Amino acid sequence: QGSTRMQQSIDPAMRSPLRWAIAGYLLLFMTLSLMRMRNLILLMEKRRPWVSELILKRGHR
Repeated sequence: QGSTRMQQSIDPAMRSPLRWAIAGYLLLFMTLSLMRMRNLILLMEKRRPWVSELILKRGHR
């Protein structure tokens, strides 16, 4: 059984990669959430003129 005291149990060499992995996962989650929200807004507003303009503008890239 592990120690019940509040001691650092992770190797210091692994703390930085763990923090980077957590930050990367959070950034990915936020990015995917915002992309999903954008798509939902476009689906709900698909009959609005600004959506048609946006589609036409992106189609000419």
